[in-house]
Amino acid sequence: MLKNTRIGLPLIGSKYWYAGVTIVDSIIHSVIQIPKEERPKLFLVITDENLPYLASYDLLPLHEHLIPLTDGLIFVGENLTTAQMLIQYPFAHYASINDLFQNIDILLPINSDLYLGKPGIPWIPDFQHHYLPQLFTPADIQNRNAKFKKIADNTPLVIFTSNDVKKDFLQFYPSSTAKAKVLPIPVHPKQEWFTGDAYQTQFKYNLPDKFILCSNQFWIHKNHATLFKAIAILRQSGQDVHLVCTGSTFDYRNPDYFIGLQKYISDLNIADLIHILGLIPRQDQIQLMRRSLFVVHPSLFEGLNLTAQECQLLGKKIILSDLAIHQEQNFGIYFARADAIDLARKISDLLPVSTPGPSSSEEIKAQMFYKEKIENFNYQLSELVEDAQHIFNSPSRAPNFHHRSTTQITIATSIAATKDIGTQKRCIESWLHCGFKVVSINTLDEMNLVKHHFPYIEFVPANRDARAQYGKPYIYVDNILSYFTAQDCKICGIVNSDIYFGKANLPLFMYTQAMNSMVFGSRVDVTSLDNLNGNFYNGFDYFFFDRDLIKMYPPTNLCIGLPWWDYWVPLVPILSKVPVKKVVTPICYHILHPTNYSMAIYKNLAMQIATHLSLGPLPSDIHIGNLQQTVLNFIENSSAKINFI
Repeated sequence: MLKNTRIGLPLIGSKYWYAGVTIVDSIIHSVIQIPKEERPKLFLVITDENLPYLASYDLLPLHEHLIPLTDGLIFVGENLTTAQMLIQYPFAHYASINDLFQNIDILLPINSDLYLGKPGIPWIPDFQHHYLPQLFTPADIQNRNAKFKKIADNTPLVIFTSNDVKKDFLQFYPSSTAKAKVLPIPVHPKQEWFTGDAYQTQFKYNLPDKFILCSNQFWIHKNHATLFKAIAILRQSGQDVHLVCTGSTFDYRNPDYFIGLQKYISDLNIADLIHILGLIPRQDQIQLMRRSLFVVHPSLFEGLNLTAQECQLLGKKIILSDLAIHQEQNFGIYFARADAIDLARKISDLLPVSTPGPSSSEEIKAQMFYKEKIENFNYQLSELVEDAQHIFNSPSRAPNFHHRSTTQITIATSIAATKDIGTQKRCIESWLHCGFKVVSINTLDEMNLVKHHFPYIEFVPANRDARAQYGKPYIYVDNILSYFTAQDCKICGIVNSDIYFGKANLPLFMYTQAMNSMVFGSRVDVTSLDNLNGNFYNGFDYFFFDRDLIKMYPPTNLCIGLPWWDYWVPLVPILSKVPVKKVVTPICYHILHPTNYSMAIYKNLAMQIATHLSLGPLPSDIHIGNLQQTVLNFIENSSAKINFI
């Protein structure tokens, strides 16, 4: 728990590298949303080491807006007179790092030297120098390698802001004993984002009504050249697309880069389509994002991926390069990062279905993402703090999950590596606390990404997945049924990984009710797991059944996590004249979030259901909609209603 914890946050970042400021800003804005009596104490920490940068790199001005949100400033070091002159805010003073750690419990994220033996947690932003060494001097590469090796060799705990960077760390430093933790940074929208005048901002910069937006500083790895080439390809095909670019035009590693880009634009004969605004106020940039048709983010490398989150919060479509870190967000349209033709095609496809914003309805719908991300972040921060306390202060203790051996039921699920791990962990722990045994069936690569988050459950590798068929590693329902066929258990369970059980004594109830039967039920959709008031969902999320029923199921291509599988599971025993019971008591809960599957997949799976039911072809969307309602009504009318008491 975070309550009563004292967290120090060092001032990191600069006007040339804003990522450091972003992570500190995000931690503070996430934590202050915890009820005051439950939240930790937060302190901004300045040291002798970064005193020289307070003014020259705008270090203090960039963090000034955060000071009122914290519990105070701390200065650590001997240069007290200089600190008093430069800081000009009240601060506590500690003469040494040892004194600091007598007064705080944890310091993170550290982007400088290590504090060996102290709970200071280093952060590695990325390994860009491994993938794009041409952008670094030999000295820079040597310094980064030495710094990261020191972390790998000496720290017991290290944090990353994406699974992609964590994967790199484990690959480059396989012998490191450091515990690697991912702390995904959420974007925090400000109220003025949604009240600003996007139309006036467009007018301010003299922009056309219809434009797409790229908001990246003009550094080589941001890949503007591929985007400009795509705009030229579109012009050659008869489509003129106006592109607005915001961001600093200075690359300190390649001072002549922007001049070369300007010449490239001229050579492509698209100067009239490219509107370069340079570094503009943040509020203006957000308003242009709202006003745009959509956003394009063509980067060749990223350590943080905030642009996709911004678009998600604003209900704005985005085309992104196919970096692994971009795909972690599971939001947007991806293009082959070095392929201007592919990018041009994706832009052309999106243009006819895009209109200038802002869209109030899309922005309102998008707000549910934000609450879910903040809840997930604070959960993972709490987990990180707990890990640090165990590592530096006391041995870790495993949670005490009590199991009833006589009626124990195994629940099979498939944890989603691209969804909020914190929420899924909290949900699955609710199953364990009830007394269920849990197994997750995943691809090997997904297992390696998530299994360290779930040390108290079993992982089983799937012998196939749906990547080739549906574009993602969904697990077939057949795989789960096959797993249970080989197990020595009377009653089996299948539950979505983001379902929270809010009742005790469920295993005994399910064991009794599911004997020679199928028991299933619907979730209650809520905005937070701390407030379980909500509405029932017109679908099904948990199933408990006698293992003897498995032989009734014919092979299908239905997958957990996609539509129709939840209808299929109770439908088969109903058609086989087996007792099917629906629990009408609210026992499980789910945080609202938009669905991510495509309509094409939905229709494809509907056709499969129709085929299994021998209904013949489905010629229109209306028939598919009718099919869904018909099947739902049939399941509801064919199942006995039971209450959990």
